[in-house]
Amino acid sequence: MARYRLQLMARTGTANLAAPLEPSALRPEFRQRTWRSADGSLLQGFAGKGGFRLTVGNCLARICAAYECSEAGWPVYACSDGRKRRMSVKSFVTATFDGVPYRRLSAPPEP
Repeated sequence: MARYRLQLMARTGTANLAAPLEPSALRPEFRQRTWRSADGSLLQGFAGKGGFRLTVGNCLARICAAYECSEAGWPVYACSDGRKRRMSVKSFVTATFDGVPYRRLSAPPEP
C-alpha cells in the first residue's frame, strides 16, 4: 500500500487524488455524531445504538485502522480489536476516548 501511495505522490500534472475531510462537506447528522482528534483520528457515533467506530490515524495521510466499539457499562467500551477503552465527556464539544481528546465536528470554531 505504501508503494502505491508513493507512486501517486510522484505523479505531476494530475489533479489532487484525495482531499482532507472537510466538516462542512458532511451532512449535519454526521457532523453531530463525529469527533476528530488532533492527529486526524475519528470517533463516529452510531445513531441509536450507543456504540462508536474508532478510526485511529488519518486515513488520507497515512495508514489507519478502524474498530467497532460497543458499550460495556459506562464509561467502558469493548472494541473489536479485543481492547476495552474508557470514555469521558467534558462538554458537548469535547470527549476523551482511551486517553485521546476529540472535538465534535459540529461545534463552532474555537476563538
